[in-house]
Amino acid sequence: MLTQPRVFVMGSRPVALLMLLLLLLVALVSFATANPDLHAGSGDGSREPRWATASPSRPSGEELPGQQFSLVTSSVSAAAAAAAATDDDNGEDVDVIATASATAKNNSVTNITAQLGASVFLPCKTHHSMERQVSWVRRRDWHILTSGTLTYTKEERFSVHHPEGSTEWTLAIKYVELADAGTYECQISTGGGIVSHLVSLNVVVPRAVIPGNGEYHVESGSTISLVCFIEQSPVAPQYIFWYHNSRMINYDRERGGVHVHIDTGPRVRSQLSVSNARPSDSGNYTCAAANTESASITVYITEAANKIAAIQPRAVDAASSVGASVVLTGCLLLLAQLVTRQ
Repeated sequence: MLTQPRVFVMGSRPVALLMLLLLLLVALVSFATANPDLHAGSGDGSREPRWATASPSRPSGEELPGQQFSLVTSSVSAAAAAAAATDDDNGEDVDVIATASATAKNNSVTNITAQLGASVFLPCKTHHSMERQVSWVRRRDWHILTSGTLTYTKEERFSVHHPEGSTEWTLAIKYVELADAGTYECQISTGGGIVSHLVSLNVVVPRAVIPGNGEYHVESGSTISLVCFIEQSPVAPQYIFWYHNSRMINYDRERGGVHVHIDTGPRVRSQLSVSNARPSDSGNYTCAAANTESASITVYITEAANKIAAIQPRAVDAASSVGASVVLTGCLLLLAQLVTRQ
């Protein structure tokens, strides 16, 4: 008996499912081609996040008072470097160096002048008391000096002052040196980047100046009066001493007659008075102040007898000249009379 072959006919439902899968595949390929940036993050990680230059976060329409800061991109922030130093397990001192950002923009710069050997305070004030991290960086070598309330330098002259709950982060430098001059950066770490404030520190060396050409002449028995000015001094020095041949004479009771008056007006000056000058008072006088370049002058005491002796020869010479003129005139008159008689 012959059997008829079976013919399998696919129903309409499997065909519909196959068509739906093909449509989904085509849509996926089209979407991936139109948005290639979606796979950029899965590469080697060489792309760095970009921060938009803007002011710190604030409600819409509200303006920050005073100076405006700019957010910057930094490859290594001071806060991150300080945290890395804190995690050091060996307990050794770690020198932390911050990396400079070439795209840094700073809208606030403060100029401060300090005197050599004095203390100086560099201000940095935030607009929010709950900032994540505030660090001070020395721009000369990009060395992190402080991060938060911690200090990351072996020099004990540096410290940060931050009252609890305040917005002030002040960098204090004691016994200022010439090498401390330069730019210091206050970095404020926010959710959107690093806010930067710069302080330019200028260190000056005060110097003493005694008017004159380096010499002072006075007669014996008169009063020696010398004046010393202190130049380039932001504040009055703690002391101003006068020395006579390397001996301090401000409080000289043995000699007596020595008075020193100091005026701390707009221009600091010290006046030395030595009454009844005598030959032993001659010599070198030096004006020296704290952290100041000194100045010196030489005093000469002239005796009255020497002055009279110097005047007498001039009087004798003048009298001799007058006598010679009279004799010469008489001779000429006599000669004229003799010629007339002949």
